[in-house]
Amino acid sequence: MTEWSALAAAVGILIVAGAAIVMMLSLRKLLQHTEAVLAKLEQDSTQLAQEASQVLKQASVSMEMVQRQLAAGEALTSSLNDAASAIAKTADAVHAVGKKASITAIEHLERARLDNERHIGEMFRWIDAGMTLWHSWSRYSSAKSGEGQAK
Repeated sequence: MTEWSALAAAVGILIVAGAAIVMMLSLRKLLQHTEAVLAKLEQDSTQLAQEASQVLKQASVSMEMVQRQLAAGEALTSSLNDAASAIAKTADAVHAVGKKASITAIEHLERARLDNERHIGEMFRWIDAGMTLWHSWSRYSSAKSGEGQAK
């Protein structure tokens, strides 16, 4: 009977070790996915930085245009109108870049959150299955040892 108990304990340890390995593999997969999401976010951030640089270049060109018009002596109202137009275009472009950056960041964070919830839920299901198996084995072992003492 002692041999069977030792064998059962060894099998239980192997099952727990297997569950731990599965959990570690799931965690590793989660970390790899997180790295991929962060790499994509970095790529998007780089693209947004390039777009922001283009917006700044456009703003610089607009400001140079305003300066030339003032130097050429155009009427004050014409210069103010062009300046207001350039500032409005710049503001629209900055707003568009900011909005796109916010939407992209929110989408990436939401995807990462959903993936994390899914992976963590999977891990807890494995832990629950292992604990249920251990509890069942513990009750079975207690019942068996109780029968052996009664005889």
